[in-house]
Amino acid sequence: MDRINFTVNGERFSLTGTEVSPHTTLNDYIRNFLQLHGTKAMCHEGGCGACVVSVAQVHPVTKEKEIFAVNSCLVHILSCHDWDITTVEGIGNRKDGYHPIQDRLATFNGTQCGYCTPGWVMNMYSLSTATKNLTTRQVEDSFGGNMCRCTGYRPILDAFKSFATDTDPDLQNKLQDLEDLHIKRCAKKCTRKCSTSDDEWCVIEDKQGSLMQLHTGAGRWYKAFSVQDVFKVLAREGTNSYRLVAGNTGRGVYPLKVEPKILIDISSIEDLKLTNSDENLILGAGVSLSEAMRTFQQWSKKYADFEYLATLYDHLDLVAHVPVRN
Repeated sequence: MDRINFTVNGERFSLTGTEVSPHTTLNDYIRNFLQLHGTKAMCHEGGCGACVVSVAQVHPVTKEKEIFAVNSCLVHILSCHDWDITTVEGIGNRKDGYHPIQDRLATFNGTQCGYCTPGWVMNMYSLSTATKNLTTRQVEDSFGGNMCRCTGYRPILDAFKSFATDTDPDLQNKLQDLEDLHIKRCAKKCTRKCSTSDDEWCVIEDKQGSLMQLHTGAGRWYKAFSVQDVFKVLAREGTNSYRLVAGNTGRGVYPLKVEPKILIDISSIEDLKLTNSDENLILGAGVSLSEAMRTFQQWSKKYADFEYLATLYDHLDLVAHVPVRN
C-alpha cells in the first residue's frame, strides 16, 4: 500500500490517506492530529501568515535541499510527501530553550497578543536558514504575508533586521551579548546525515518515482512523478471529476463548491520543474513564482538581451507574498 511519508519536528509520520479527509490541510493535521497548537489558524486564505511553517525538501531537478516557508492552511497534508516540516515548537520552547529569533523578538518587544508571532518567527527562521549573508532589504521584502494588528510592525522588523549582515549599528546597540546570539543558530544540534543518497535512517520503503495511489474515503489521491503518470490516471479515472494539485494556493481565495473525486498531486514532476535555455528562456509550468523570480534576477544581470526580466521580477514581487510564492 502506498504511503505519504514526512517528518514534523524530526518525528516521522506515514499516512495511507484513510486517516484524513480530502479537505485535511497541513494546518489541520498539525493542530488537530498532532496537538501542536503553536501554529495558528485564522484567515484560511494564506493572507495573514499566522499558519506559516518551515519546510525542507529535495528539489526534483537539482536534488539539492531547499528550505522555504509555506502557509500550512493551504497545503494539503497528502502533498507533504518527503517533506521535513518544522513548526514553532520545533525550533525552541520553554522546556528546551528558545531559538535566538524568538529571544530577539521578545527583546525588541515585537509581540503583544502573540497570535501572529509563530508565523512571523517561522517565516524568519526559513529566511535566515536558507539565506547566506542576509541583508536588511531581504528582511523587508519577505514579510508581506505576515499581518500584525498590535505592534505596528516596527519592533518586529527591527528584531529581524538585527540578524542581517548590514544591520544598523543602533539596532546592535540595543542587544546584549550579540556575538553569542549570532553563534547559536539551532535549538539543538542536528545529528541526521544530510546526504540525499543515504537512506539508512529511514525504515520506510522509498517509492520515489513510482505513481502513488491513496484512498481518502471520498475519492482517491494520486501523486505523480511524470507527465505520463498524469495521463495514466486520467485514462484510468476519466476526466469528469478531477483536479491537479500543485501549490494549492487558490484554495482559500477560490473555494470549490463540490470537491472533485480524483486529486492528482503534480508538485514532484521533474519535467514541470525544469528551466531550459538557448536563445530563449523556458520555465516549466511547475516552477514556483519564487524560483522564477530568482531566475529572472540572475538572467537580467547576466544577459543584456534579458534585462527586461528585472521588470518581470519587480512585478512578481507585488504578487501575493513569499510563502504563497514558494
